Amino acid sequence: MTTTKLTISNGSRQSLQDQVQGIYAILRDVYEQSPWSLAQIEADVTQGNTTYFFAEQAGDLVGFLALQDLMGELELTNLAVKRAYQGRGIAKRLLQSLSEEQSSIFLEVRQSNVAAQYLYQTFGFEPIGQRKNYYHNPVEDALIMKRE
Repeated sequence: MTTTKLTISNGSRQSLQDQVQGIYAILRDVYEQSPWSLAQIEADVTQGNTTYFFAEQAGDLVGFLALQDLMGELELTNLAVKRAYQGRGIAKRLLQSLSEEQSSIFLEVRQSNVAAQYLYQTFGFEPIGQRKNYYHNPVEDALIMKRE
């Protein structure tokens, strides 16, 4: 069996349009219907306070992580991996790209997404609170986690 190397980058090799289309395709694959429109993704990519890390395999964008700077506080706003590539350690590799980040980082995760909560805990995130009815389709509470 041949394995293709996984590359993690900040997207500097990709055009803006490729980044936007790739993010949208991953979100549609993971959620069946993207919670963000193409226009929302493009605005996020271009506004300058969100850093994206991309996972590519054989030239195919297979996952991404978005880290937003909210006036000096960092929020991990999205971490998604195409379904066909899940379970291969790609989310872990994307989270490793944050290992040099010295600032505290917070995130929200669905209360039912125990696998993601466990993954975040292995990277030092701890539960600090809850947001009622934060998610839609289906409506669900969010667990707030933070890494100091």
